[in-house]
Amino acid sequence: MFISTRSPLVPVVALGLAAAIFAVDALTPLDVAIAVLYVAVVLLSVAVWPRRGVIAVTGLCIALTLIAYGMSHGFAQNDAALARCLVSLAAIAITGFLALKGQAAALALLEREEALNQARGQLAHASRVSTLGELAASIAHEVNQPLAAIETHGEACLRWMNRPEPDLGEVRTAVQAMQRDARRASEVIRRIRGMASQSAPAFIALDVNEVVAESCDLLRRELQRHGAGLKLDLQSDLPAVKADKIQLQQVIINLVMNAAQAMAGAGARERRIEVRSFVDRDGDGENGQNGQHADVPAVVVEIADSGPGFAPDDLRRLFDAFFTTKQDGMGMGLPICRSIIESHGGAIRAWNRAPHGAAMAFRIPVAASAVELPA
Repeated sequence: MFISTRSPLVPVVALGLAAAIFAVDALTPLDVAIAVLYVAVVLLSVAVWPRRGVIAVTGLCIALTLIAYGMSHGFAQNDAALARCLVSLAAIAITGFLALKGQAAALALLEREEALNQARGQLAHASRVSTLGELAASIAHEVNQPLAAIETHGEACLRWMNRPEPDLGEVRTAVQAMQRDARRASEVIRRIRGMASQSAPAFIALDVNEVVAESCDLLRRELQRHGAGLKLDLQSDLPAVKADKIQLQQVIINLVMNAAQAMAGAGARERRIEVRSFVDRDGDGENGQNGQHADVPAVVVEIADSGPGFAPDDLRRLFDAFFTTKQDGMGMGLPICRSIIESHGGAIRAWNRAPHGAAMAFRIPVAASAVELPA
C-alpha cells in the first residue's frame, strides 16, 4: 500500500520501523549490519519533521544502534560485529547529513519559488495599473455618461414635480432611470477598483462570456478612439472555468487593445475586431495546433483583427520578455498574459489569418464540476 509523505501514518511507520530494526538487531543472532536499515527511518523523518526533528531522529537511530550492539555483544571482543556497527553508524550519520542538506535545499527552492510568484504578481499588477492609465480617458467617459444622465433625469424629475399638477408617473420613471444610471456608474467604478487592486488570485467558477463582455465594455471608448469596430461572437451555455476574474480581464483587455493599436499603427482602412468564445473538446484549436492539456475540454477565447498581421520574425518572439513592436512599449504585456494563462493550466498562442489579419487565442480547461458540455 502506498502512503503519501503528507499522511499522518508516516511518523507511525517510521517509529514502527525503528522499533522493528532495534528488535531484530538486539534480540536475534544475525551476523549482518541490520542497523543500516535505520537510514530508511532517517529518510522518512525528512518528510515529516523540520531540521531539529531530523537531527533528533538521526541521533535516536545512532543511540539504538549502540544499545543493540551492547545488548548483543556486551564488552566481548568481536572485530566483525564492531565493524558492522561502525558501518551502520557511518551510514546513519551520512544519511542524516545528506537528508539535512536536501531538506535545506528544498526549503530554499520553495522560498525562491514563492519570491518569484510574488514578483510575478507585482509585475502583473503594475501592468494592470499601466493599462488603466492608458484607459484613463475612456474610464472618465464611461463614468461621466451615467453621471450626466443622472443629472438630466434629476432635472426632468424636478420639472415634473414643479408642475401645477405633478405627474407622479413621470417622476417615478425619472427616479428609476436615475437609479439605473447610478448602478451603472457604480459598476464601472467597481470594475476599475478590481483591476487596480493588488490581491491574491481568487480561483472561482466563472462564466467566460460575462468576463469577456465586461472587459470589452470598458474598452468601448478606446476602440472608438482608434476607429475600430468590435463584434462579439460568444457561444451560449459555455461550461464554467476555474479562474481569477481580474487576471482574466487583464488578458482580454491586453489582447483587444493590442489588436486596436496594431491596426491603428499600420493605418489599416478597415479596422475590425472579432472576439469569439467556444468549447474545444479535442484540444485541436485552430490550424491543427495543439495546446497544453489537449486531452482536457477547454473554453477558448479568440481575438482576431483585420490588420496586417504579424511579421514572421516577430511571430516567433511575441511572448519573449521585453520584445515589443511598439515605439513606447515595454514588451511585458504578452509575457504576462502567457504567465497568467499558464498559471490557470491553459495555453495562449498567436497566428496570422488568411488572407490578412492577426489572431490570438487562449484556452482554459473546463472546471471539474462542469461535466456537461453543450451539444
